[in-house]
Formats: sequence, C-alpha cells, structure tokens
Amino acid sequence: MSPMEQAQVYLAQGSTCRAASICKRLVEENPSNENLLMLAEVYMQQGLTEDAIDLHLRAVKGGMIQ
Repeated sequence: MSPMEQAQVYLAQGSTCRAASICKRLVEENPSNENLLMLAEVYMQQGLTEDAIDLHLRAVKGGMIQ
C-alpha cells in the first residue's frame, strides 16, 4: 500500500492525525497537486479551514491545478 493510500485509509477511519502526518511528509518530499490537495482534505476534516485554503492557493499559484 502506498503512503497516499495509507493516508486515505486513516482519513476514512477518522484517524486524521495519522493521515496528516503521512500527508505532511509527502508534501515535503513532493509538493504535487495530489499531495497538496490530500493534505488540504485532511486539514478540512480537522477543522483547519484556513490551512486547507492556503494549500489550495499554493497549488493554484504553483500552476499545478488546471
């Protein structure tokens, strides 16, 4: 299972802290559109709306979302 799949499983189970930890590491290693948006989704689940918005904006400014 890939780290992204593992994060998705944790998120589905409600383990947002574990999902966030994996996603943060993925973003540090590779700030791809997929990784940024996954971390944003985790942040939304945690109620960190501003942080989620910042990640969406980062993806848009980086030209990754089309």
